[in-house]
Amino acid sequence: MSIDQIIEKVVEESELEKDDVEEKVEEKMEEFSGLVSEEGAVHLVAKEHGINIAEAEKQDLKIKNIVPEMRKLRLKGRVAQISDINTFERDDEEEDGRVQNVTLGDDTGTLRMTLWDEQTQITEQINEDDAIEISGAYTIENDQGDAEIRLGDDATVKMAEEDEVPEISDEHLDTATKANIKEIRSENARYETQGLIVTLYTSNPFYKVDPDTGDTVRENDDGELVTDEGEEVENPEHRLALSGVIDDGTDNIRVVFFGKQARKILNIEEETEKEGDLNAVEKAAEEVLGKEIRVTGRTRYNDYFGRLEMMANQVEMPEIEEEIKEILELMEA
Repeated sequence: MSIDQIIEKVVEESELEKDDVEEKVEEKMEEFSGLVSEEGAVHLVAKEHGINIAEAEKQDLKIKNIVPEMRKLRLKGRVAQISDINTFERDDEEEDGRVQNVTLGDDTGTLRMTLWDEQTQITEQINEDDAIEISGAYTIENDQGDAEIRLGDDATVKMAEEDEVPEISDEHLDTATKANIKEIRSENARYETQGLIVTLYTSNPFYKVDPDTGDTVRENDDGELVTDEGEEVENPEHRLALSGVIDDGTDNIRVVFFGKQARKILNIEEETEKEGDLNAVEKAAEEVLGKEIRVTGRTRYNDYFGRLEMMANQVEMPEIEEEIKEILELMEA
């Protein structure tokens, strides 16, 4: 639906004239000081008159156009951040409650999705920078007056095609602190650092997923490949989860690369990843050892190794000429 079509629908289902609707849309845009687009303002006007445009059109929405009190919401976005799970006690219940936040984004903005109890299992199947599709969700208004996504009983979350979801604009991401590895000391913080790849672990770089949902697939006691919910998957695909170590001379840190970021490091095609071509991964890993890499990601504490590690959501292989240019600019400043 175009904006004009949405306005026509509001006119049809309300007692307003077209000029009145357009005037109310302008008032909404002024009320929110430009923070709501024209399409988002139309949704707000429609909602005030009991007309749910999001439900009627059932199309993917850009994040900037998502407002509170929408129903049967459908959108595609990238995972910008996954928080830790917080537990809390419930009155008259033995089992603690669980809550977790996921920040989603596209090229127009970011917003939060809150997961409760069993819903937190979703984050076991997704990683930062993954492209996902959400259907059947709804929104509420949080304490700051912003829209926040909730998942009802009929909501679904699955992986989306990479080329269907734009990258999150830098202006909408949390600012990463530039630091050498020795200075990386905070848990659950975003850092940008740079160093040489000294190790890539390729002994078991793949895990299997259901190509339709993105759910992790494992072999059960009967030798069947099933999801955590017990659904059998005949032809699972492979996904990369590659860990390695980078060193910048001040210290070293373990970094985990998933999916697209792992492919970028190894310079391999997505089809190679899906096929689980271990020989191609091992050969590519040998070729990148000793190369310079710039990593942006979030830190977490690895209990097994007893130290911080980074979950990469952006990687770059800087050219030598670029590095020389940056050094000269710093010297001139």
